[in-house]
Amino acid sequence: MMIMSQSAPPPAVIGSKGWRDATVRSILRAQDLVRKNRIGQLDPSTRTVRHSLGTFSYRCPQSSAYGGHQSFEKEHDESELEKKDHFRRNPTGMFTSGLISGPFPPPALRDQSAVVSTGMAGDYMRGVREVECHLRKQATRVTQEGTSLEHHRERLEKLLRGLRKALQVNRQSSDDRMFRPAISETIRDGADSLLQCERRELNVLKQELESTLRKSLTQQQALAESSRQLLDCAFERSRVTELLPQHGSLSAGVVTHTSPLSLKPDPAGPFTSECKQALDCSASVLRESQQLRETTTQLMTRVIRKQTALHQSTSDALLKKITETVNLEQHLTLCSAATRQAIYRKQRQMQCAGYSLGKALGPVCSADLFCREVLSRPMTQIYGRHSSIGLPESDLLTQGSFMLQRHLKSSRKELAELQTAHRLLEDDRYGKRAAVSVDSAIARLRRRLPRPPSVRPSTS
Repeated sequence: MMIMSQSAPPPAVIGSKGWRDATVRSILRAQDLVRKNRIGQLDPSTRTVRHSLGTFSYRCPQSSAYGGHQSFEKEHDESELEKKDHFRRNPTGMFTSGLISGPFPPPALRDQSAVVSTGMAGDYMRGVREVECHLRKQATRVTQEGTSLEHHRERLEKLLRGLRKALQVNRQSSDDRMFRPAISETIRDGADSLLQCERRELNVLKQELESTLRKSLTQQQALAESSRQLLDCAFERSRVTELLPQHGSLSAGVVTHTSPLSLKPDPAGPFTSECKQALDCSASVLRESQQLRETTTQLMTRVIRKQTALHQSTSDALLKKITETVNLEQHLTLCSAATRQAIYRKQRQMQCAGYSLGKALGPVCSADLFCREVLSRPMTQIYGRHSSIGLPESDLLTQGSFMLQRHLKSSRKELAELQTAHRLLEDDRYGKRAAVSVDSAIARLRRRLPRPPSVRPSTS
């Protein structure tokens, strides 16, 4: 028997490997359940045990027989420890603020839930109030822009009234110039051309200003509509004041970082699509209004500069025409005086020639002849008997009388021409004087025209 026992081979493992693995898995499953049950306890002592059991691993008496399963047990323990740490950090999967610590909700769950709800309401309230503040600030900017545009519109209307007054003065100046007396004074000249050019340019400027004024009125209506939309949205958002507490803060100890305007519009959030649409519309209206104010300022500056240039050029032309007319009037006065002197001189000459003609013709009655003038005197008779040539006395008298008569005839004609020229000179001089008075009255009327107001640079 001893020989047989000594020669017999050592006993081998009879059970199959799958049979042993199933048993080991059952043991490990039981150990895991025991650890989980111990971790879930609320007693601090059990928590200490839980931490101490975190590295526990079941050791079978036949550890050498299950050596192939040690790596499997280690990996399983590490995965379970990771799960337990995650569960310890976030046991319920809902609260991440650190208010709940443990696998089960604490007795103050209702209070903590109320705090979380109050924090959410506070965040929403702050976001809505921020949106409301931004809306009201934008509405204030729109209102200020509307006020600035209103001031520009008033200056535009004032400038337009000045243009209409300038057109009225221009039309009255053209009509008054038709009252110049002589036909030669009513001929179109450079002043009439400049008045016509001024009227045409002023009409163009008036149309531009009226068009800009209509645009300003339309833009004011758009600004008022945008301001109304912003205030409506702000009033709708201001109803969040119902969430304001009577005392204290909404969520004490809760840190919030809200920036609703940087987010996309959310129908259920503080920053809705209506608010975004109102803000975008107001921004575009503000840009259009600022551009319109700049354009209006440039237009008014150009209109003032052009109107001043037109007014100055036309007034200078009128003054130049007045100077020319006065100069011609002075020359006419001098020439008229010289012509009048010539008339008086010619009349004296005619008087002298008539007296000489009367002397040459002699007396009307032969009884009035002097002795030396009688052709039958003794000296003349004796000379006629001795000489065949007659005395030239009668021929000289006849020739002198004829020359005097011809001279008187030409003098009468020259006198009539001088008188006609003097009358024309006087008429022209009176016409020039009347034209000077008319143009001077027009110049005074144009000087009384108020100067266009200066345009201050627009402030955005």
